[in-house]
Amino acid sequence: MEHITLGLAVVTGILAIIQGYAILMVCSLYMIAFSIFCEGVIYASTNNTIAGIKQFIKAGMILVLSTILLFMVG
Repeated sequence: MEHITLGLAVVTGILAIIQGYAILMVCSLYMIAFSIFCEGVIYASTNNTIAGIKQFIKAGMILVLSTILLFMVG
């Protein structure tokens, strides 16, 4: 799931740059955050909880910042 969402984020990001749509850029950031969240789940399930918590914090920060960007642009 992590690699699928990361691949979709790349495609969506490139399309957003070409088309110039801000909403696609924000969707790409959400997909990147979900990919990082999936990586955190993998780390947490393999008893590497510190790395998992770091990934959860990264994903949360990207979600918050991209939501702020969404409301500022939209």
